[in-house]
Amino acid sequence: MSPVAAADAGDWSEMDAFVRSRLEASGTPGAALAVIEDGRVVHQRGFGEDSRGRAVTPDTPFLWGSVSKPITGLAVMQLVEAGRVDLDAPVRTYLPWFRLSDPDVSGGIKVRHLLTNTSGIPASASGEIGDRYDNAPSALANAVRDLAQIAPVAEPGESYAYSSAGYAVLGALVEEVSGRPFGTYLHERILGPLGMEHAVVTERDFERERVAPGHRFVFGTPVQFDAPYDTSGVPFSHVGGSVRDLTRFTLAELGGGQLDGRRVLSANGIADTQRGHVDSSVDRFGLGWSVSTLKGTGERMVWKSGALPGHEAMVIMLPDRGRAVILLQNAFDLLRAEEFHEAAFGAARILSGVDPGTTPANPLATILPWAMAGLAAVLLLCLAAPALRRRPGWRAVVHARSRRRIVLTAITSVTIPLILAVLLWWLPSTMGGTVAMVLLWIPDVGWGVVAAVVLALLLAVERTALAALDLRRQGSGGSSDASERQVRLPR
Repeated sequence: MSPVAAADAGDWSEMDAFVRSRLEASGTPGAALAVIEDGRVVHQRGFGEDSRGRAVTPDTPFLWGSVSKPITGLAVMQLVEAGRVDLDAPVRTYLPWFRLSDPDVSGGIKVRHLLTNTSGIPASASGEIGDRYDNAPSALANAVRDLAQIAPVAEPGESYAYSSAGYAVLGALVEEVSGRPFGTYLHERILGPLGMEHAVVTERDFERERVAPGHRFVFGTPVQFDAPYDTSGVPFSHVGGSVRDLTRFTLAELGGGQLDGRRVLSANGIADTQRGHVDSSVDRFGLGWSVSTLKGTGERMVWKSGALPGHEAMVIMLPDRGRAVILLQNAFDLLRAEEFHEAAFGAARILSGVDPGTTPANPLATILPWAMAGLAAVLLLCLAAPALRRRPGWRAVVHARSRRRIVLTAITSVTIPLILAVLLWWLPSTMGGTVAMVLLWIPDVGWGVVAAVVLALLLAVERTALAALDLRRQGSGGSSDASERQVRLPR
């Protein structure tokens, strides 16, 4: 019997109820779940609806985000086993034009460094090349060429820094060595042989499968986000398809590189991708996969999470027992990433016979959007205050002020909003992002930041103009050597 022909067996009500409860808690409209045991698919089902009102089924397409990385890792390893790529050769052996801003560091980056996220390319470089929605034939190569302006943060092999940009370089390398567009290579060498009939790796696939828009969150409410496809992001984020498609890839990984008699990589090659090569911040990282243990069981776990604005994917393999859980969701909130991940982790713990645990909500996800909106409202009131003080029905109470006091007050009232504007604009960079990325991934926070920055700058301009007007009136001998405070006349 084919490992994907097995019907549901056993009672999956506990796992289904748990997943449904997590979807309700996060506000996710729809999801698809698959479970593998003993190398066979034993359970598949959909939950909820997509953004077009259609019931989600195991055939509903999603985008998989960074679950694309193990697929890219497999593509590179195929070329390694074919003798066309050496993991320990410099990347420039295959991409002579590859550059970072430091040519010496660029020349020392090896293929292995890119696979293990130890190239020295900073995590922030992902913001330079990610989410471009570029579908030109040269989109991937153009994105990699733009890394020439990126300064490395470490020598190659020195430290770990998770980098989608490094996987973009690997995609360009596969294109160069194979002589095929990256999506075409994946279809010919991985997706086709594994029977992933509805997988998405090109703009044409995206349109053919009619991938429904995902959902972002605005003040806790899921809102449809209809983004175009991004060919330039396929090696690190824009592979997609149904849970059935991703199940077939997972079965091949659990099967030592083989599925239904078709081999895509040797068993030794698969084992190498699933082995922890370097320490990351929370676990170890292989050649595209994260490697750790499943909380509550201690079982060896090979896994990968992936997210895009509007989509979230998780593959959790427990290879020593031939088990896996795959969960695709059509919504994502970056501030609540752990909640989304825990839906799959909890399902994996249920599969291993332990309590799934609970995941507390991140209060920052609620507080931060409203805090930014409140800050913008306060700045707007400050900006409107001079006009409000001159409304009909109010009279002036005069307070004499010297030129020195006017200047000092102006400096204070201008400097504070300027500092606030700079801090707000700079804040995302401290977390490896940009304001544009915040707008894309956390739109309510992003628009709050933009509104607050704009209002702070306008407030600085307004207070500068008012101070200049006061000084001008004082210099002309008018009554403006005094300031005015408006009070409401008694009725």
